[in-house]
Amino acid sequence: MIYWIAENILGGTSMDVFVEQIVKKRNTTKDIAVIVGIILAALILCFVFAIILPALVPILGTLSLFLVAGTIFGAYWLISSMNLEFEYAATNGDLTVDKIIHRRKRKRVINLDSKDIETMEKYKAADHAQKRYDKRINAARDENAEDCWYLTMRHNQFGNILLTFSPDERTLSALKPFIKRQLAVEVFGRDAFRRT
Repeated sequence: MIYWIAENILGGTSMDVFVEQIVKKRNTTKDIAVIVGIILAALILCFVFAIILPALVPILGTLSLFLVAGTIFGAYWLISSMNLEFEYAATNGDLTVDKIIHRRKRKRVINLDSKDIETMEKYKAADHAQKRYDKRINAARDENAEDCWYLTMRHNQFGNILLTFSPDERTLSALKPFIKRQLAVEVFGRDAFRRT
């Protein structure tokens, strides 16, 4: 865990908590099926552009090379866009979740204040199948993994949300002092606030 010690106005020191964690999303069977579909579609289009189009319209032979190249690039772009990572940044009770797409683009998913968290525990999909949320945000490595947690809260922008994520011990420890005391005891046990 990274701590920053900052001088405050009165000359004392305060301790700021800052923890970052990056998790790579695992491909599901649905993701693999989409990748296979993209590859098959690209192969069919390349066949059409490279063999059938020049045979039907011989004057378009040179254009077909550009169409094949564009198809290959488009398939690469779509497949690589499925390579996702999530970054969790916990700073003094604020949790920010960003989605990183193939290390070329970053998008803010949500920013929340830990004191507004209503529930937090290990995630089981069956427990939430029938529940209604205004927004479900999946920022987990794998929703079916044992390290998947969830939290619910009322968010100013999204309403009642369910966030699934895969925090490590450092991230959980950074959030622990800032969530409601009763919730911290429920999640982490009675020793949640003991100093070690």
